[in-house]
Amino acid sequence: MGNSKTNFAVPFAIMSFLLFLLGFVTWINNILVPFMKTQFSITESQAQLVSAAFFSAYIISIPVGGVVKKIGYKKSVIIGSVITGIGCAIFIPALSIGYNMVLAGLFITAIGVVVLQVAANPYVIALGTPETSASRLTLAMAINSSAAVLAPIIGGFIIESNDGNIVVHENMAKIMFLVLAGISILTAVILVFMHLPSIEGDEEDASDASAGRSAWSFPHLILGFLAIGMYMGLEVGVGNYFLNYVEYNVDGKTMAYATMILGFYPAGFFVGRLLGAGLLKKYESSKVLLVNSIICVALLGVFFVTRGSSFSIWPLIAQGLFLSIMWSVLFDLSMKDIPAAAAKLGSGIICTGVVFVGIWMFIMGKVVDATGTLLPDGTIDAASCNYSAAYLFFFFFYAYIIFFALKGAKIRKQVA
Repeated sequence: MGNSKTNFAVPFAIMSFLLFLLGFVTWINNILVPFMKTQFSITESQAQLVSAAFFSAYIISIPVGGVVKKIGYKKSVIIGSVITGIGCAIFIPALSIGYNMVLAGLFITAIGVVVLQVAANPYVIALGTPETSASRLTLAMAINSSAAVLAPIIGGFIIESNDGNIVVHENMAKIMFLVLAGISILTAVILVFMHLPSIEGDEEDASDASAGRSAWSFPHLILGFLAIGMYMGLEVGVGNYFLNYVEYNVDGKTMAYATMILGFYPAGFFVGRLLGAGLLKKYESSKVLLVNSIICVALLGVFFVTRGSSFSIWPLIAQGLFLSIMWSVLFDLSMKDIPAAAAKLGSGIICTGVVFVGIWMFIMGKVVDATGTLLPDGTIDAASCNYSAAYLFFFFFYAYIIFFALKGAKIRKQVA
């Protein structure tokens, strides 16, 4: 795939940095949910619209895949970086204007992230041999996770707990998004002057059109699209409800403590992906996916048995270690045997599965709200909610991923 003599170290580093950037922007949503809930005095389900606004942008993944197919990877990542920067810049005045404007800024930011995601993942897969593609993407995602480790640390500067009350720091949030906007735009400028080698399928003629459309005819790719949707419910769901679960459902723990401990969750992703990059060279990726899913179900069971106790925090945090390889493995398994001409459209289809996050988080928020006490002013008492109820959805998510590992990923026969 591509010229075997080409040095892929530099393009791999560039794509890894872009994954680092979009990783931070994505993971900071875990902090923004309780931040917005306090800043604008809204309910849990309304606060979860942060996730809905951000991840609903992935609905454009398929047309973005078409754009990447037409203009190539380099122009796509430049455009994605610029859009991400614009969205982050909009957030700064939006925080003073109102919640709806904030959601609009997050949506625009997410559009840029989608472009980066759709372009970067298949490019990393193509930078080397097919046999090591899952390992390579897992290593790149480890770098993505290192940004996720930073998110809760930075988040500690914009939200904290004071005598049981959540305090937000608006100016610190604005500074954070200003820095993100600057980095995104600067990255785009640097990319304009850098060379990214073309890879197989980056330049196609009209005869490839039918091959591109054929991406829809691969059952395992469509099942992989659904698997990504389930996986993202897990990855995002742990963090989105963790802070409030610890603050309100675990005795003697504060938001400051929860924010600090949450940093171990993406740290698990980082460690897991570093280890996974090596393991996936030795073991079949579908088997690694299956084993990790079963371990996570066991951890989830321990959480529900011990919920409300300080110990229950750790089965949630530990899931990060085993969830870590799932994105890259699911993506790679879904793209197996997909023709090069169909890879970009296939990537777009898979990334569209991320849209499910917004749906899951809103529904889970509604379930949590239903467990709380309705106050005279029509709002819901956050302290009365049972946030562990959201994690019941995880059993369903894991069940589907186990099915995909056992059966779905192996249905490779192309449908005419």
